Amino acid sequence: MSDFETPTPVRKTNEGEISLWEIMAVLVRRRGTVAVFTLLVSSLAAVYGLVQPLTYTTSAAFRPQGSEQGGNSQLAALAGQLGVNVGGGTADEASPQFYQELLVSREILTSVSDEPFAVHDVGIVQLKDLLEIVGDSEAFRDEEVLEWLRTEAVSVSTSRETGTVTISVKTEWPDLSVKIAEELLTEVALFNMDTRQSQAASERVFIETRVEEAEANLEEAEDNLRSFLETNRQWENSPMLTFQHDGLRREVGLRQSVLTTMVQSYEQARISEVRDTPVITVLQSPFFPPLNDPRRLVFITVLGSIIGGMIGIMLAFLSEAIRRPRTGDPARTEFEESWDEAVRGVPLLGGSGD
Repeated sequence: MSDFETPTPVRKTNEGEISLWEIMAVLVRRRGTVAVFTLLVSSLAAVYGLVQPLTYTTSAAFRPQGSEQGGNSQLAALAGQLGVNVGGGTADEASPQFYQELLVSREILTSVSDEPFAVHDVGIVQLKDLLEIVGDSEAFRDEEVLEWLRTEAVSVSTSRETGTVTISVKTEWPDLSVKIAEELLTEVALFNMDTRQSQAASERVFIETRVEEAEANLEEAEDNLRSFLETNRQWENSPMLTFQHDGLRREVGLRQSVLTTMVQSYEQARISEVRDTPVITVLQSPFFPPLNDPRRLVFITVLGSIIGGMIGIMLAFLSEAIRRPRTGDPARTEFEESWDEAVRGVPLLGGSGD
């Protein structure tokens, strides 16, 4: 037998490295810490989900109609001939994105917040009283209601493919959710009507002045033609006079066409100014929600379990790291002593329980 035996190889790790087996050993030794924190946080999450008030969501959908283009296109073409720009923007105003921003604007939401609502088992009440908002001033309470509507109660989405705008309203009262959604549709319709009538009134004023000018221009062209005919009774026999006559006739026809278009646009503007038909098509009216919204207890509990497990694992490794041999570092020594004092009497964290 040889005097020297070959030693069994020993797997060594670099200083500071932790092997997978060490990690598993820590988790097994501290399984109580991990389990307790997982159970504790998941239970708290479940309780939180259970104590949240029930909510009820309703929705409504509409599609904006294109603005009336008959009178507007004639007016735009006529204004272009006269070198006047009357402005455009009807396409943007009729886009779903415009209504998405409009529905959460201060103007619309203020009208909703100021409206009294009849709520079952409560009576007729304003939102700031129903939500029991307290503050030093009415302005503060009103702002809180607007913030609640914008961030919690009302959400708006659009579909690029269909051009549909969908409103969702979520509150703790099913009938209130329906009434707020109905009020939003009403406010959008009123806003559209006021905007259209205001625009039509501006167009009417613009056209009125142009009609007077067009009448004067037509009268001048007709006077020129009349004077020519009175002066040149035999103009058919002269090529030059025939040419002049045809030019004057064309001028009268052009002025007459301009005046006719002006008058048509004027009448269209007058009709639009008093028209009260809606410019949105309601595809789905708000409905009374038959059931409350899901509480998502399973999701909340699972999320709590994950968070609790992570907390337990971090505490387990922290406890284990403190139990390692001390290196002589004064700062670490001070921390370890503080930790030992803090966890003394907490068995799950490695305390003695004395």
